Amino acid sequence: MGAANDLAVAERRVAEYIVENPEVVLTMNVQELAAAADTSAATVSRVVRRLNFPGYNELKLQLATDISNGADADNVDDAIRPNEELHSLKTKLLANAERSLRETVDQVHEGDLAAILPLLHGARQLLLFGVGASYLVAQNIAQKWSRLGYACTVSDDLNVFLPPAMATDPKDAVVWLVSNSGESPEAVLAAKLAQKAGLRVIATTRIGQNSLVKYADYTLQTSQPREGQHRFAATQSLHAQFMLIDIVYYYFVSRYYDESARSVNVSREAVAEYKRSLKNGFK
Repeated sequence: MGAANDLAVAERRVAEYIVENPEVVLTMNVQELAAAADTSAATVSRVVRRLNFPGYNELKLQLATDISNGADADNVDDAIRPNEELHSLKTKLLANAERSLRETVDQVHEGDLAAILPLLHGARQLLLFGVGASYLVAQNIAQKWSRLGYACTVSDDLNVFLPPAMATDPKDAVVWLVSNSGESPEAVLAAKLAQKAGLRVIATTRIGQNSLVKYADYTLQTSQPREGQHRFAATQSLHAQFMLIDIVYYYFVSRYYDESARSVNVSREAVAEYKRSLKNGFK
């Protein structure tokens, strides 16, 4: 944060407060930080921009990463090595998972979900799309909301996804696209076409600006995963995305508890009846 030397007096107070109290800042919104630094929210926003962060959440994410890196100074090297000891692998994977989950949880706020929950509640159908590891996240969303009685269509193939999506009444459906990078060509094209058709689009990506976010009406963003030189699997991004979906799902269930409970009980009884029929040979 060397750019702080060029800041005006009020802006410098904000920068100094951030440097001196990083863990406290992680718990603050823009207005709270402005009050603590005896300045305005607009000044905080200017500081964020002058420090080259796209937004306040990105600044907080960097703070969380810096704090985590300091705490894990003895284990900076996250790369997987040939013939590495099992204990070393377990330690690295656990540390990475904890970091990804913590950073994702820290940046999800009620304001982020204020518009998305009513949107989901008013929909009858969820159209879900993701490619590769993101398809697993889309399937996870479908598994959860289908238990609440939603008609969920999930695909990783635009040839399969687009026909029903384009034919759906925009008033009844929500398109939910998953792409960790936000640059998956298929997801970006799906967002463009869905928006053109008048469908509401939710995008789940890692934090920051990307192509998919530009075509989404609502965004749900995870932490920025730390990737090694060789990315053998999407482990960290999946941890973060599954945590984010769990938060949204359980917050949704909590807000619409009675009807969610009824739907889950109905689906549970249907599955139980199916299992009884299997056991009894469909007699």
